[in-house]
Amino acid sequence: MFKQLLVIVFLLSSFAATAQYTSEVKAVQRENTLISQQNAALKGQKVVGVTVYDLDFEKNSLVYKDWQFGGIHFNTDITADSMILNVDAHMNALVFKLSNEYEPFKVESNEISGFTLYGAENKTFVRKFKSDFKELKNELPFFEILFENENFSMLKQETKRIVPADGQLRYTNVPEDKYRVVVSYFFKKGTDLYEDVTLNKRGFKTMASDSQYSEIQDFVKDNKLKWGDEADMVKVFNKFF
Repeated sequence: MFKQLLVIVFLLSSFAATAQYTSEVKAVQRENTLISQQNAALKGQKVVGVTVYDLDFEKNSLVYKDWQFGGIHFNTDITADSMILNVDAHMNALVFKLSNEYEPFKVESNEISGFTLYGAENKTFVRKFKSDFKELKNELPFFEILFENENFSMLKQETKRIVPADGQLRYTNVPEDKYRVVVSYFFKKGTDLYEDVTLNKRGFKTMASDSQYSEIQDFVKDNKLKWGDEADMVKVFNKFF
């Protein structure tokens, strides 16, 4: 009986050791696979601040509904091109993958200067700081450049916020909570700080002089533009600013 117990203990120990070894091998294999994917994604370029992106965060907090092709601009003047990009509003981080088959990664915000989303018209995003704004409630550091010249700049920020199901403010979400897309616009003149603004009549009255605002109203009316429509309002920026 004692010998049988010894055999059982030995077998159990062997199974446990084998299971642990198998688990360790799989962990090493996964790590090697991720390193290989990361190197492929970054074309072998030596960059820092890139880590695996936890897919559990993907469910609600990605700013863009669909992943989009683009390029990441690092502070070291390196551009990692042909990526599939998105922004996680929960982690305040840019996330990317080389293809849909690859596992995604996230980039530490302090390692990049911005990114570009490719399309019919490329969209350029820059990293900004709270100190660049008179008031900025969101933590997300990425802003799309809608218009920019020597004297005037207009930025757009698109992010997500949790709308609690029970109306109570919380730091974490529950299944009944929903994410709501929030779009904000900011302008600045010269070396002033960025100010929050709306793309409507009231907003343009803030941004323009009295005489300029009168001309803007005529331009919008004559060209049948729509107040508040982003594409139409960019036409106003190009004409008057």
